[in-house]
Amino acid sequence: MIYRHSCFRDSLDSAATAWETAPRNRDLLAETAADRNKPGAETVTLVISNCSKRKRTPLDPTLHAGALAEGSSATVATAWAKRLRAAKPTVLAGELYGGRAFHDAAKTAKSLDARLAIVSAGLGLVAGTTSVPSYSLTTAAGDPDGILVKTASTPSEWWASIQTQSPFHTTAVETEDGLILAALSSGYLAMVAEEWAQWPSERRDRLRLFTKEQPHGAAEDLLPAWMPYDDRLDALGNGHAGTQSDFAQRALRHFASAIAAEGTQDEHRRAVEASLAGYFARQLPTRAKRSDEEITAIIKRDWDIVQGRSGAMLRRLRDDLATACEQGRFKRLFALVSAARKNGRVR
Repeated sequence: MIYRHSCFRDSLDSAATAWETAPRNRDLLAETAADRNKPGAETVTLVISNCSKRKRTPLDPTLHAGALAEGSSATVATAWAKRLRAAKPTVLAGELYGGRAFHDAAKTAKSLDARLAIVSAGLGLVAGTTSVPSYSLTTAAGDPDGILVKTASTPSEWWASIQTQSPFHTTAVETEDGLILAALSSGYLAMVAEEWAQWPSERRDRLRLFTKEQPHGAAEDLLPAWMPYDDRLDALGNGHAGTQSDFAQRALRHFASAIAAEGTQDEHRRAVEASLAGYFARQLPTRAKRSDEEITAIIKRDWDIVQGRSGAMLRRLRDDLATACEQGRFKRLFALVSAARKNGRVR
């Protein structure tokens, strides 16, 4: 069953207004997902995801951005690219990054039989099938391998430079002719927005963008491509609940499994709205923000209470002490305290 535009539009209008009382509309979305790769349907040929800080293979000791000299974006990118060329590729880019968000994106690309490309501040846009070295470079503030303190530039300026200089840059967005599904955190979207806004209109029409916040600023030109998922995604079941850090990739996965059939950006937006109708976002507890030093002091203080168990300590912070702490940040601080205890340096 292939939905041409007029039929698809009428069905989604009905679903949006009578989602709870018309089970046929739920079946409609399931059928369109099943039909996405039948003749006549617009096929998803490229899935794009941001990378992650966590690497699954040991870092190349020569590829730490903190070792670079300061300079303009172009100068620093040239120096970084020279190191990239000299380093030995050890792993496929699609197998380099850890974490649920990236795993979800890679799994979605495989389920769609689509190519995977990764937005990487260290490699540019890289194909998942490209062999690359393991590295440490980020645009995040406060990281020892943060690149922006070296260049005194914006993320978009760095992106333009690394796209030009990286030996691993892929032209997948220029060669693929099907739907492009891109799941990006807000920081990565800000980095690529200026470049993507300059894409030909035909390519932008094929883009479906998944990110938590509605695109704004430099990304505003990409607003038509944004799929309006919100926190009701957690209520859809089938493993769609998660954290804010993997929101974009969870939204991507839902779209790929329930909606991705032939249709325009507007039709797909209304399909997303229909899929969320009748659901409610869960109420999140209010937690206090604390500095690394404050959280470290709590970990030291309550170490014996949780018997040195990291999972129990994180639950204590969040549930008992109402303290906000992202999992990656907690893991780093807990590891520091654990190492200090082993060395007898905890006071």
